[in-house]
Amino acid sequence: MNRYLFLVLFVLILNESFAALPPKFQNMKDLDVMINFVKKHDRVLSTLRNIDLEKKVVYFGDQCKAQFKRISSPKPEGWVGPADPLKFDRANCSIE
Repeated sequence: MNRYLFLVLFVLILNESFAALPPKFQNMKDLDVMINFVKKHDRVLSTLRNIDLEKKVVYFGDQCKAQFKRISSPKPEGWVGPADPLKFDRANCSIE
């Protein structure tokens, strides 16, 4: 009986999938992208109001916002891995 239980547990452990990046580490990568964007643009940096990681938006100036999004790339079926990198998408005001 113990031999069968061991075999079943062994097979289950081998078949388990693991995410490549836990949310904590994905959030750190996303936040780094947004902070680097802010650092590269003086106007954004000097008038920065808020960084919303959940909405992936940097608020600056008078009702200005810079939006970020993921540009998806083709992945093999069954892919388990990190999310596509976050990229600057657009701003409703000049960022320079």
